[in-house]
Amino acid sequence: MMSVVGAQPFIKPMQSSPSVSPGNQRRHTLPASEVRPLNTQDAISVFEIEREAFISVSGECPLHLDEVRHFLTLCPELSMGWFEEGRLVAFIIGSLWDQDRLTTDALTLHKPCGSTVHIHVLAVHRTFRQQGKGPLLMWRYLQYLRCLPNVRRAVLMCEDILIPFYRKSGFKVLGRCAITVANLTFTEMWYPISGHAYMRRNSEAIRFPQNPLTLPLTKTDEQVDV
Repeated sequence: MMSVVGAQPFIKPMQSSPSVSPGNQRRHTLPASEVRPLNTQDAISVFEIEREAFISVSGECPLHLDEVRHFLTLCPELSMGWFEEGRLVAFIIGSLWDQDRLTTDALTLHKPCGSTVHIHVLAVHRTFRQQGKGPLLMWRYLQYLRCLPNVRRAVLMCEDILIPFYRKSGFKVLGRCAITVANLTFTEMWYPISGHAYMRRNSEAIRFPQNPLTLPLTKTDEQVDV
């Protein structure tokens, strides 16, 4: 069973009715739904979802298991996982970058002084796709980035077929990415992280400020999911 010890204090999950043991001690139940940063204990679940989502389609994974662990060790605060009853159903992993465009170094390096968040991967478990979880998690992640005082933009690279999906999330095309993987080529896209004082005030970089499942949404389930 996956631990929820790392859940952030802002999250107010839907509560199940508590059950009482013979000793009148309340048993803890897993929240129905929660969003929290990932940690290295989540790495295997992350990679299993990613492997199914990408290798079955393109034959390549954005991050291998050791790279997942690498980024969840260096910058877990730039990750976001959506859990249903303790089970990981969708996630995003990012790191900081310090140049205008992505290079091959961006695939493996985290630049703590950078002002750009490189989104390495967004993936949804196969049984939870076409439910709007991909767009919703991306939207919440981008809102969270507004609370990080040094972040000015987010960038990613994707295959051309996914450009409409990321455009619906507000990303704009930068141009052809300099990075290639095997026979795959990519388009680089970016999203401006403009400052919002009401969101940045009293925020902490390692905490998500609000529950994304209770905020008013601007995305709909009709959007393309991943």
